[in-house]
Amino acid sequence: MDAHLFSRFCEELAPRIIGGWLEKVQEPAPGLLAFNINLAARGQSYGQAGGSRKCQLCLRAARKEPFLFLSRSRLAAGRAPSAPVMRLRKYLAGHRILATVCCFSRRRLWLLVGGEAAAEEALRRQMVLWSPAEGEEDGLSPESGAQPDMADMTPESGEAAEREPLATWLLLDLREGASVRFLPVSRSPQEESLRWPEPGELEEALAHWRDWPVLTPALRRALPLYDELDRQALLEDLRLGGGDVFYYTPPDGEAEEKAGSERPSCRIAAWPLPDALAQGWHEEQGEDILGLVEKAGQKLVLEKAARDAAGAAALPLSRRLRKLEQLLAKLDEEEQRLLGMCAAREDGLLLQAWLWRWPADFRAPELVLPPPDEGDGDTPRKTVKLDMRRSVRDNMERLFHTARRGQRGLEHLAERRAVLRAELATVQAARQEALLGGIGHAAGEAGKPDRNTVALGALRGAALPRNVQLFVSDDGFALLRGRDAKGNIAARKLAAAHDIWLHTDGGPGSHVIIRRAHAGQEVPERTLDQAGALAACKSWQKDAARARILYAEVRHIRSMRGAGTGTVRMDKILYSREVPVDASLETRLLPESPAGKTDGTGRD
Repeated sequence: MDAHLFSRFCEELAPRIIGGWLEKVQEPAPGLLAFNINLAARGQSYGQAGGSRKCQLCLRAARKEPFLFLSRSRLAAGRAPSAPVMRLRKYLAGHRILATVCCFSRRRLWLLVGGEAAAEEALRRQMVLWSPAEGEEDGLSPESGAQPDMADMTPESGEAAEREPLATWLLLDLREGASVRFLPVSRSPQEESLRWPEPGELEEALAHWRDWPVLTPALRRALPLYDELDRQALLEDLRLGGGDVFYYTPPDGEAEEKAGSERPSCRIAAWPLPDALAQGWHEEQGEDILGLVEKAGQKLVLEKAARDAAGAAALPLSRRLRKLEQLLAKLDEEEQRLLGMCAAREDGLLLQAWLWRWPADFRAPELVLPPPDEGDGDTPRKTVKLDMRRSVRDNMERLFHTARRGQRGLEHLAERRAVLRAELATVQAARQEALLGGIGHAAGEAGKPDRNTVALGALRGAALPRNVQLFVSDDGFALLRGRDAKGNIAARKLAAAHDIWLHTDGGPGSHVIIRRAHAGQEVPERTLDQAGALAACKSWQKDAARARILYAEVRHIRSMRGAGTGTVRMDKILYSREVPVDASLETRLLPESPAGKTDGTGRD
């Protein structure tokens, strides 16, 4: 994430999150932090914010390709929180975001959170802070006025705390990660004053770019590719701020990954890329910076995290796969040795044909023998190596014995190779399913697996119960439908918290699950309609032309105690829509079995 794009993002982010509450800090994947923010409406206190909007501020800090974006979809909690995450929760949970400060050159975003009242009052004299409306509670947690532990303060801040109050800051550093800082008011972070090169200074500035923070690495790569007028116009647009951002996707039919290296699935920049850098990629521009950055974050961060998770899950299978390949290679080497042993039979037959020529105790290091049917004098002769310790007859018997051993070895080798190849095919299929389950690519994209493979892989190798049907949408999403009440429960057990659950509104019917790779993955409308039609075809609306379908994430579905089997309640409805009821989808969307037949369970 370039510093210019980072600055534009922070500019749009500030009015969106200021005044909201930091609820929780999660770690959905290694290296990825998600800050749950409750964006309450104006005039609401923390306790009244049940119907407010919620989002997640996601940070992937890294030396290479860091990223910060605001996600409207909540990511799964992920692994158990680490000690640094628990420390962030300790000082941030339940606190308001009062102000933001963006540090351009170091790509840092400072968030002032509710803390000591004296520090807030002192800061209000220096900068514009969020303040409650008339009659509104400040919404701070009971611990907000507590002093931080001395162990959590640097020596400098501890000394300053004796003279002036401390303010609590959340630092989001794109290189180093997130941390909580307790700073005296006099040392509060400030906005940078950026100096831009004049037209006549540009060449010298590019040569001494360390003295010009505005000339970021991405900008330095792009500027030489523009002509003089475009170069000056670009710098002026960046200096003034505002404008569109530019989102790029690869051309149709081009694979996103090359052998030996990962090609980025998208690009995003604060300026239009020159043709030499765009490389024919599709360009999308717009003023919705938060939306486009979120779109890029889903591609660059969430999908990569899903691939990494799938790779970690498939790691034992990959190790076994390499072991099997090594064993098969050793069998190939052993086969050549055994074939050499079997070739000793020809030498034995040749000795047998000419055995009458020599006495019983005759010994020689080698014999040059013609073929058994001696033929003319031009017939090539063969040299047979012998063991001087044995007679010709003993050497002949030894050669026949070696050939028999080689033949038995080949028979055992063939059996062993068949077993290893069968295991290899099984491990390869399981590994592919695990990898595809983590990626969850849509079918129809060039260079991607077919929709059957994708959908089956999305199940992560799980055994499908008999009372659960599997369908595959035209966009490649796996759809699970319960055959009965117990099948509805079984389908939900196969689903992740971020998968989409749907049901026909107003009456009984089967539950349908749309599998997703991650919480941020968008589900096309065609898949939503097809899944809704499958739910309606096995419900009280099966004979209707159209049916209203309710959609929710699986994490918002709860079983009801004391109710019938499979009866659930929805804590939060994602959306409701009418879909056409098409009974032919029950046949057309069935996955193909290996034998070429179709069946809802993968069984004939």
